Parts: sequence; C-alpha cells; structure tokens
Amino acid sequence: MKSPSPGFRGPDGADSGENVGLTFAATLADQWARLGVRHAVVSPGSRSTPLALAVASHPDLTTHVHHDERSASFLALGIGLQSGVPAVLICTSGTAAAEFHAAVIEAHHANVPLLVATADRPPELQGVGAPQTIEQTNLFGNAVRWFVEPGPAAEESRGSWRYLATDAFRAATGLAVGRPPGPVHCNLAFREPLVGPLGELPPPIEIEPLTEARWGLVDEERAELVRAVSGIDGVIVCGDRSVREPGDAQAIAALAEALGWPMLSDPQSGLRHGDRGENSENDDSENSDDSDDSVMIGVDALLRSESVAQRLAPRFVIRIGGLLTSKVMNQWLIASGAPQVGLDRWGIIPDPERVLTRRFTCDVAEFCRQLVPHVRSADPAWLAGWRALSSTAAAQIAGQATGEIAVARTVLDSLPATGNLVVSSSMPVRDLEWFGGATGGTAVYSNRGANGIDGVSSTAVGVALASGEPTVCLIGDVAFLHDTNALLGLRARNAPLCIVVIDNDGGGIFSFLSQADALDHDRFEQLFGTPHGVHLLGLAGAHRIETADVKEHELAETLAEFVARPRPLVVRVASTRESNVAAHRRLNAAIAEAAGRVLDA
Repeated sequence: MKSPSPGFRGPDGADSGENVGLTFAATLADQWARLGVRHAVVSPGSRSTPLALAVASHPDLTTHVHHDERSASFLALGIGLQSGVPAVLICTSGTAAAEFHAAVIEAHHANVPLLVATADRPPELQGVGAPQTIEQTNLFGNAVRWFVEPGPAAEESRGSWRYLATDAFRAATGLAVGRPPGPVHCNLAFREPLVGPLGELPPPIEIEPLTEARWGLVDEERAELVRAVSGIDGVIVCGDRSVREPGDAQAIAALAEALGWPMLSDPQSGLRHGDRGENSENDDSENSDDSDDSVMIGVDALLRSESVAQRLAPRFVIRIGGLLTSKVMNQWLIASGAPQVGLDRWGIIPDPERVLTRRFTCDVAEFCRQLVPHVRSADPAWLAGWRALSSTAAAQIAGQATGEIAVARTVLDSLPATGNLVVSSSMPVRDLEWFGGATGGTAVYSNRGANGIDGVSSTAVGVALASGEPTVCLIGDVAFLHDTNALLGLRARNAPLCIVVIDNDGGGIFSFLSQADALDHDRFEQLFGTPHGVHLLGLAGAHRIETADVKEHELAETLAEFVARPRPLVVRVASTRESNVAAHRRLNAAIAEAAGRVLDA
C-alpha cells in the first residue's frame, strides 16, 4: 500500500532504495489517522524529519507547526481536552523533549489523551557525547500510560508497525483495559539519512473493536446505599470530569431529582447546563442568567455565613469527579461529619483530607440508574431551602457583581451554546465557580489536573483549533505572561480565539491569602504581588494580533462582535488587586446579609 508521497525522489529523479525510517513514520501516521486522530503538532527539528514529513503529507491529518515545544505541547493538550481524541505531538531529540514535561504531567493528572512522539538518536550515538542527545528513556517517569522505545526501524519489524501505533492509541484513549486516558510516550530513534524515497506501507490490519464494560454496584452494595441515602438530607457534589460519557449528565440529574437533593456543580462538570436567562426563549424572570433550578448559585458565598452553613449541613454526600476549587465548601463538607462516597469509572477519586467513607470504581451513569428506582426522596423542604437561598444569592450577584467577578460572568454569558470557555487557574476559575451562573451549553475547560498556570493560552489555542467554534480564554496577566509563546503564529492559524486578559499588574490571588496581612507591603509586593509593568497589548501587537483595551462595561459588546466574527483577538481589561479584594468582600457580605433575611423569614 502506497501512502501519500512526501515528495522525495532519488538522485536524478529516479527512486533509490527505500528509506525505512521514513516508511516506518508514515505507517504510524497512517494508522493513527485510521484510528481517528485528526491533528498533529510539530516543533521544527532535524532528527524528527521522518515524523514531521509523515504527518504533514497525510491527507487526513491537519498539521500545526509551533516554534516552541512547551507551547506546542499545551496546544496538543487543548486538542485532546476538547475532542477526546489525542493529537500527535512531535519534536526532535534532546532538551526539546524535556519541554513537553509540564503538559505531559497535566495530561496525566487530568486524564487527557495525548500521543507524544519524540525523535531520538540511534543507540550508537548514545553515551558518546553526540550533540543534542540526552537520556530520553522513561523521560516522563510514571506520568505516562505507556512508554515504548522500539529502536530504529528495521525491515524485519515491518509487520509490527501498525500494531505499535494501535497499542499506543488505545493506551492514550483509555481503551487499554483498566487504565484511564492520558499521555503515551513513543521514543523513536532514527538513523541518517533522514530523507529519501518512501517505501510501500504495510497493509491495513483488522482491529478488533473493544467493548467497554458498564459496571455498577453489586446487589448488596446497592441495597446498603439505598438504605443510607433514602429520605435524608444530602447533596451531590460534581467537580470537573463528572460527565465523561453521553448520558452521564442525565443520569446524575435523575438521581438528584429522585433523592430530592441539590447538585453543587463546578462549571467544568458538565452539569451546569441550565438556561441563561436572557438567552432562554422561555425566560420570563427579571433576574439574572441563573433561571435553572438545578443550578445552585453562590454556594461559596452562602457557606461563609455560619448560620447558613449550619442550616444546609448535609447528612450524606455523593461526590463525583474532581475537587471543587472552593476551600470554604470543601471544609464545610468535612465539618458536616456526613458520610461521603466518591465515584469514578477509573477510580480516580481525590481525597486529600481522607474523609471518604467509600470509593466506588464504577460507571457513574449505571450507578445512578441502579439507585433511582429504589430511593426515597428527602423532605421537599430540604431542596426548597437550597433553592430559596440560591435564588437570593443569584439576585445579589446579578445586581452587585463588579470588577473581575463581573468580567468572568460577562465572558460566560457572551458565548453561544456551541462555544468554548477556557479558564485559567488562580482567580478566574474561582470567580466562575463561585459567582458564575448556568453555562447554557457552553463547554468550560481548565487545566485543573495539576492546577498550574503555565500553558493556559496555548491550551485555549488547541481547544479553538479542535472545535472550530468561538472560544474565549479568560486569564490573568501573570498566567498570560507565563505563556506568551502561545501567540507565536497565532495570526496565521486564524483560530477563533479571543484571549481576555484581566490585568491587575501582578499575582492577584495572593491578596486573598494570609501573606497579604502578615507581611509588610514592600515584602509582599516583592515575593507575591510581583508587579511586572509589561504592556500586554504591546506583546500581542508584536505578533500582529488584533487587540482591544476595554472597560468592564464595554466587554459584552466587544465579545458579541468577536462571536459574530471569530478570529485571533487579545482583549485587556484593567483591574487593581486592591479593588478586586474589596469587590469580593462586598459581594460576599451582601449575599450573607440577604441569606440571613431568608433564614429569618
């Protein structure tokens, strides 16, 4: 089988001997494309030439070239995050491969599929001081689902090439038995010459489809849980990764309805998809974007009131997915003393405080379906009380949110149901969880695997390129500066991406921590405030990317114009760290006061 030719001919225009390395690389690329891969991300380099040519010449693969390996790796991460299908990430040998490490760690902890293909020198150039040669074996340690190092391609191993590519794909996508999706590292050695005639590819192979088991609770576990949760006050807490499969959201919502419990959901959970008021055809409320009763709004602020926290204390907790960002909420769950059970299809159930009573490695939708017919609902007053307080909080937020809180809400409300929102760790992801409303179908992403702020803009580029839909990245100025190389080539990529940078000239989140009160101003600014004084739009302008400097009240109009005409755009919204702290305190106090009136009524 002849693959699309990379365009090489031998001397004098005639075919010379086959380049086995190039044919091997082309086989991997072809097999990955047959399995559903659609994107490759390449950082230029010599030793990776066979891999780069293979993906660039394949008609079913879109190749994105990025000068910087670190940004390239997060771009590939964003593609996998949005699509659920791994991108192929390619670099040359040496420290180029080490630049992938942060994104590999994030993919590992966030269970994002990623195919990392690092080129390497052949064995005879290892350990002899050859240039651009480092120890790449197991470079990423246990942060990969599978490491494979087949050695330089040889004719006698031709029959295994497609199987190698298939095994790597299955390991990356979680189709390998017992492992979640994540990064796979293929360390591929190539001998010179690195270019030459392409040989015949091995014939396609028959791949037996893998059927995933749908497992739930055994009868004894189900009966025990039914007794434990029936007729009592409880909550279902849904963090990121709660919805992994079609049908999960409906099954979880059905269980919450059957139990008469509120769902406390992260915007990334896939369970805040209620209607946004002004965008809902049937909305006749005067209020905000929070018209869906299943979406509990302002829970972090509500629980800062001791009387509210006591009134809403649950007697049972079901946790799905990752942790919420709210320390207040997590501490409230601990203080309740309620039994807590955690669910995840792969058994990835965070429990840093060691408070879980039981862990269930199961299909979440099947778990919910098993319980729904048998459980009894809590007293209707339980859920009614939650809804009354949530509605009160929503009204306060809609009427009094200012500054960075208002920016986060405006960004979410401006995106269509088909759009994407990538939220940086630090304050943006917290403002969205604490004060944001229903997502209205907009997909929300954040690098919460390792919770770092590196690579956020590049991740957003990948999300935008994979989806082709309007995408907004909400990011702080420090995180933006961490990843300015995301702007390299962005204009030429024509990604439908708007980066909204909240510029408060430093690390805003530290102003909320005890360090802000314990240290004198100069020391705090030196070590935590870290003002940078950078002209952020000047950076974007250097890359010839369109920019806009807007006020808070102008942002909605700017984003509406972007959604109507998506293109690379960087928007700066100025803020100050002092005013941001004050805005949060005012709003939290207003919510607590209004909640107190509800409790007293």
